[in-house]
Amino acid sequence: MQAMDASDEQLWKACQRLDSDWEPVGQRRWTGGRESRPDCATCCWFLELFRNWPDWGVCANPESPRAGLLTNWEQGCWQFEPEEGKRHEETLRARGGPLNCFERALRDQAGSFIEQQVRLANDSSPEGEPPAVPEDIRTSYLCILLRRLLRRGGFRRQDVDEAAAKARWDSSRYWGYARRYWARTLGEDISTIRLPDNTWELEEQFWGCVDRIIHEALAGRPG
Repeated sequence: MQAMDASDEQLWKACQRLDSDWEPVGQRRWTGGRESRPDCATCCWFLELFRNWPDWGVCANPESPRAGLLTNWEQGCWQFEPEEGKRHEETLRARGGPLNCFERALRDQAGSFIEQQVRLANDSSPEGEPPAVPEDIRTSYLCILLRRLLRRGGFRRQDVDEAAAKARWDSSRYWGYARRYWARTLGEDISTIRLPDNTWELEEQFWGCVDRIIHEALAGRPG
C-alpha cells in the first residue's frame, strides 16, 4: 500500500481515537445542526494529507490533544479555532477555492460510485450493494460539505451548478478508469473486466442524487 492509495479503512486503522473526538468516534457530543459543528475541516490548524480536502490531515495545534496525529476531518477537539483572516485566505487560494473543493469532492464521489458498480458487475456473490442514494440527504457527505462551503460565501447557485456540470462532463470516462483499477487489483487482463449493462442509467441515478443534495443544501438561500 502507498500513502496516496490508502483507503478510509486503512487510515482508520492507523488513526488514534480520543475521548475528546466527536461521537461516534469519541465521547464528545454535539446537539446543534450537523453543518454548524466545528470540525477539523474548518479549523485553521488542520493540515490536509494524502487526498482532496477535507478528508484526512494532521493537527498542528500544540494545545490540542490531537497535535501531530493523523486525523479525520470529523474528529474535532475543544481547541478548535475557525479559519479566518489572512491565513484562511491563503489556505483557500492554495486549495483552489471552495467551488474547486466541491468539484473535486464530486469527482471523488462519482469515481467511487462507478468503481463499486464495476466491482458488482464482476462479482458473482457481492456481500451487499452500496446504496446509490443516502437514506437522509441532509446528512450525506456532499450536503454537509456544500453547506460548510456556503457559510464562507462568495458564490451563487449558478456557480454551484456549473461546478457540478464540469464534474458530470467527465464522469463517463470514469468507467474506463474503474476497469483498469479492477484489472490491476485482481491481476487480470482488462478485457475480462465487464461493465454494467446500464451504465447510463447508473450515471443518471448518481447525478440525480447530486441534484437533490444541491437543492437541499441551498434550500431557502437567495439567488
